[in-house]
Amino acid sequence: MSDLRFFLGLARPDRWWLRLGAALAALTLLAGIGLLSLSGWFITASAVAGLAGAGRAFNYLFASGGVRGFALGRTVGRYAERMVTHEATFRILARLRLWVFDTVAPLAPARLGRMRGGDLLSRVTQDVDALDSLYLRFVTPVTAAVTGAVFASVILAFLAPAALPGVLGTFLLASVILPYWAARTARQAGQDLTGEASTLRAEAGDLVSGLAELKAYGATHRIIDRIETANAGLVDAQTRLSSVSMINGAILALAAPLSFVLGFGLAAASGAAAPVSALAGFIAFALFEAAAPLVQAAELYGKTTASARRLKALTEITPAVSDPARPAPLPEGWDLSLKNVTFRYPETDTDILDGIDLSLPEGGRLALVGASGAGKSSVIKLLMRFYSAQGGAITLGGAALDALAISDVRSRFALVDQRAELLSTTLRANLRLADPDAEEDRLWDALARAGAADFVRRLPEGLKTWTGELGGLVSGGQARRIALARAFVKNAPVLLLDEPTEGLDETTEADFLDALDLWLDEDPRRSTLMVTHRVRLLERARQIAVLENGRIAAAGPAGDLRQSDTALKRLFPSL
Repeated sequence: MSDLRFFLGLARPDRWWLRLGAALAALTLLAGIGLLSLSGWFITASAVAGLAGAGRAFNYLFASGGVRGFALGRTVGRYAERMVTHEATFRILARLRLWVFDTVAPLAPARLGRMRGGDLLSRVTQDVDALDSLYLRFVTPVTAAVTGAVFASVILAFLAPAALPGVLGTFLLASVILPYWAARTARQAGQDLTGEASTLRAEAGDLVSGLAELKAYGATHRIIDRIETANAGLVDAQTRLSSVSMINGAILALAAPLSFVLGFGLAAASGAAAPVSALAGFIAFALFEAAAPLVQAAELYGKTTASARRLKALTEITPAVSDPARPAPLPEGWDLSLKNVTFRYPETDTDILDGIDLSLPEGGRLALVGASGAGKSSVIKLLMRFYSAQGGAITLGGAALDALAISDVRSRFALVDQRAELLSTTLRANLRLADPDAEEDRLWDALARAGAADFVRRLPEGLKTWTGELGGLVSGGQARRIALARAFVKNAPVLLLDEPTEGLDETTEADFLDALDLWLDEDPRRSTLMVTHRVRLLERARQIAVLENGRIAAAGPAGDLRQSDTALKRLFPSL
């Protein structure tokens, strides 16, 4: 329940929408009770008046007017209630999705690496959607049921007090005892449904993302077997949940007419007139309109609590980095310095970086080289504040990196790596990730600088072209150019390059580096840190640092190291 209370608290900004929806639901229920009970009283009273020969003296207009009024009120009220409650729910779910993204964003990439993509997607979509039961099927029906019970009690207390205990008793059985039983019975099935659906989505995601490798190694059947197992568990949970729902439906279908018989019988046994007895019976019958939604909400209790628990668990993950309580102002300069920096990844015992010293002055061009696993990419991750170092000091413009706001630090850097991540959207939207307000001319200028403008112009839809999942609809070389253009759009003073030309042919690599040099030369204060295995990038560097086993084995001017350093020659024998 604590998890549910937490998410009810998130709905506080829209509480007036919820209250209005609950009030309309209560009024609609009252109109329904009034319609059914008055209709029953009217028909019975008309029959009694006719049998007694008093038909002409009977006031048909009052009762028929009341029936029409209740019918109209019920119709209009139901429509208004649906409009308001759905508006409230959609507002809350929209805010909840933003809350999930705001919670997840600080966890990337350090903490999210331990989560499967399909499971995270299930939390953002399926689990958020499941919480509509909390707002739409719990808050509103409970308010309506309580209001209906109070109204029925007042009417029966005046007209047929003998029927009151029986009517309220059956209503409590249907609105309290039966939902309690339904919640207990369906709880495990609902939790299993949520878990199996998440597992199924995660397994399916693994199958799609790794299909080429799975086929190459003949391992497709293993993932398919896991998918079938998860699907079988999902079907079993759905079956159990449907069984509980079917039993509850049957109980309600039998209990509603029995409540009419009980209400009518108790009132008649006390000596009440037939019309009044009919009124008591139909009030009891109409109250079951309020009980059915409570039972349905109870059936989904397990699923809703499981989803709430999975979402709440995201708040219990501590980000690898966080803003300081009082961030220091961003310095005007952007020279970088690493002093005796030590770093290991979370939950590991091995230092990836062991007391390294590096410096990148404004206007500098530093190539960081080393064997795979030496820690080169880890340096970039520390600079981007994806992780925090365990020891030493990193400064930007003379200010400690961890004393600055994370957003301020990242505003100084543009990152281009070998994966050249492109989102599944248009080229325009991918470029505007760097600056959402960038105008069209600026985008084309960046593409021209990166040597990609002609390619984009040849596309039938130009900047509107869809790049596909992970940029799958463009070649690797073009994806790198687009990523470089995106860095140009950002126009950050420090450019971080992590194997940017890996896998490119010599011509494409040369064009890429020429575009990079032209951009850097336009402003002598622009600087770049290049992580590379490629000789061509070394030729563009002014300084070189060699990483070996987490330590700086050599560092200095590029020309000096290319001529004499043995650590560099071990990596690049052709130098």
